[in-house]
Amino acid sequence: MITLRPEGTAGVVRAYVENGDYNRLSLCKFFYSGPMFRAEKPQRGRLRQFNQLGAEIFGSEDPYYDYEIISIVDSIAKSVGIENYSLLLNSIGCRECRVVYTDKLKDYYKERFEKLCDDCKKRLDTNPLRLLDCKKENCRTLRDGAPVISEHICGGCGDHFSKVKGYLDKSGIKYKLDNYLVRGLDYYTRTTFEFTADNLGSQNAFAGGGRYDYLVEQFDGKPTPGVGFAAGIERMFLITENNKFEESGVDAYIIHTGGETLSRAVDLSLELRKSGISVDLDPETKGFKAQFKKAERERASFFIIIGDDELSEGKAAVKNQKTGEQQKVSFDEVALFLAGEMQK
Repeated sequence: MITLRPEGTAGVVRAYVENGDYNRLSLCKFFYSGPMFRAEKPQRGRLRQFNQLGAEIFGSEDPYYDYEIISIVDSIAKSVGIENYSLLLNSIGCRECRVVYTDKLKDYYKERFEKLCDDCKKRLDTNPLRLLDCKKENCRTLRDGAPVISEHICGGCGDHFSKVKGYLDKSGIKYKLDNYLVRGLDYYTRTTFEFTADNLGSQNAFAGGGRYDYLVEQFDGKPTPGVGFAAGIERMFLITENNKFEESGVDAYIIHTGGETLSRAVDLSLELRKSGISVDLDPETKGFKAQFKKAERERASFFIIIGDDELSEGKAAVKNQKTGEQQKVSFDEVALFLAGEMQK
C-alpha cells in the first residue's frame, strides 16, 4: 500500500521520534519544503499536487514559540510582497478542558442533526470540532448559534492564549480573533491560526498552523509539546502574480584586460564571495566595451575595473551603477567598501 503524503508535520514528528532527537536536545527547530497531495476535486488554489514550506518547534509549551512561529509567517508574507492579508487567531484548549466543550457542541448539533451536510454528520461523533470549520452554507449558518470555545477553555489555556496575544501586540502584528478557527487536522491543541488573503476566493488561507502538544506521544515518542506552520507555495504565487518585483542581478562584475589583471580579478572574486558578495567575471580577454555590456546584462550593482594602471596602483576602480560615482579602492578593502555601500 502506497500513501502520498498529505501534509508535512506528521512526517517531521516521525523523523524526530525515530532519530531520537528528543533524547539529545531540549528544544529542536526544523523546517521543510516539498510536494504534498490531496484527493479532493481541484479548484483555484486547491490542487491535487501542491508544494508546501513549513517549520516546527519541539520541546516547549512556552507561548513565546507560538508567537515565534506566527511571526515567521508574517515575515515571509511581507518579504514576498503579500499585501492586505489577515491573521486569524484562536485557542481550542487542551484535551482536558476541551472535553466539556465538545460535549456541549455535540448536544447542540444533535438537536440539528438533519440540517447538517453528510460529512458533518459523520464528524459529529469522531471530531465535532471540525463542524465549526465546514464551508457548506447550511453548516455555516448553524455554526453561528453554536457554543463558543473561548468561553470553555481552562485557566491555564486562557493564560497561555493571553501571553501569545501579548507577544503579538508587542511586536505590532495585527490579528483577528476567530472563535470558529479549529483548523482541518485533528491533532491541534491551544493556539490555532491562519493567514488569509481576499483574492484567493473560497480557499483563502495561504498559511496556517498551531500547537500540537500530544502529537509526538501518538508516534510513541516521549510527551513533547510542539508548534508549527505550513504555507502553500502555489497559493502565495496566486496572491502575488500581479505584483511587480524589481529584478535583481549580481552585486559586482569585475572587468579586466587579461594576463596579470585577470589573475588579480580571480583573487578578488574569491575574496568577495567569501564575504557574501555575489560576483561574476569573464575569463576570456575581451575589450572593455564587451565586458561593460555583459555587466549591464547581468544587472551588476557595481562595476569593478582592473586595468594595468589599477594593477600598478594596487587599487581597483569601483563604479556604483545606481549613482554613477566611481572611486579607487585598495584591493584589500574592496569587500569592506562594497559591504558598506550595499547597506546604504
